[in-house]
Amino acid sequence: MAAQPTPKILLVDDNQDFLQVTGEILRLKAGYDVILLEEGRRTFDVARQEKPDVIMLDVYMPDADGPQICRELKASDDLANIPILFLTAVGAQAQFRARCLEEGGDDFLMKPVDTQELIARLRVLLRVKALQDTLRRERDELEQKVQERARELKEKETLAAIGKMVAGIAHEIRNPLGAISNSAAVLSRDLILEGEDLKLMEIIVQESARLRQTINDFLTFAHPPPHNFTPVDFKQLVEDVLFLAKRDSLCGPGVEIQVDIPERLPAIEVDRDRMQQVLWNLIRNALEATRGRGKIHLELKLSMRKGREGVKITVADDGVGIPEEDREQIFEPFFTRKARGSGLGLAMVKSTIRAHGGDVTVKSCEGKGSVFTVWLPAGQKDLS
Repeated sequence: MAAQPTPKILLVDDNQDFLQVTGEILRLKAGYDVILLEEGRRTFDVARQEKPDVIMLDVYMPDADGPQICRELKASDDLANIPILFLTAVGAQAQFRARCLEEGGDDFLMKPVDTQELIARLRVLLRVKALQDTLRRERDELEQKVQERARELKEKETLAAIGKMVAGIAHEIRNPLGAISNSAAVLSRDLILEGEDLKLMEIIVQESARLRQTINDFLTFAHPPPHNFTPVDFKQLVEDVLFLAKRDSLCGPGVEIQVDIPERLPAIEVDRDRMQQVLWNLIRNALEATRGRGKIHLELKLSMRKGREGVKITVADDGVGIPEEDREQIFEPFFTRKARGSGLGLAMVKSTIRAHGGDVTVKSCEGKGSVFTVWLPAGQKDLS
């Protein structure tokens, strides 16, 4: 179990003797880390810098009014959660105490303070703060999960609409596209074409094939089939992808691909075909970014996350980078700045990784390159 940090107490009082004696008592008897401050007007700045767990605040100081300081602290988003214990040698009336508490104070003690009572009060405030911090952290985590779930539902609704649209478009396009492809094949077989006629025919065949592949990509993205999880040797999977990448037209002699994979990497359960497509999309994006000259670094290593074993895949390049305004959109369906392409490559990467229970992130600096990081858990179930 990790050691708990030493509680930090900020003690603010214009009486130097009281500061020194009380500070020493809290250090020796309670083991607290105590910050002493004689100037009340500096409380706000010191609190913001030190982030204490409790502030002990004198009510009357020559240069500052304790309740006013408390009001300013409680009005600050990053300091409002720090408990404040007021200390005073005068003003024991209920009305006076009420003013301190109304300004945001959490407790009140009269001087001279009893050591045991002071430490007991501080321990209560520290327990309350620890509980409040835990509740705020859990609330923030819950809000984040709710927001993520809302985004997922919105994406699914969008994908459902896309699926209907794509299915209709595919039906309208496939029949005439098939006729064009078949006619081109017949003409290529029966006619002797030369020069410009031959080039035009080649363009028809190539573009028909590209359009057919785009339609298939749309349909697969909108209606992905169930995943087939099996133990996969990632080292072999990477070698297969790199074999194709090094023979791609984008991988010129000026491109250097570095690979860093542990000798002993346990088999991870994934859908092999889809994971191969993920790696291919990331590598090909890196090839496009380097524009025929640069370095690509592919690294795999075991990585624990929240107590769960998995593998982290990093694909880094020193290419053109991604403009800042595009980084939030690159995983969205149909977003692309390329002259050619469906804009589904990274959207399919994100969809596949999410279905594997993992996540994918990107860091990029325009003109210096990008780093895509994928994390996958070792055990799998279809989450699509």
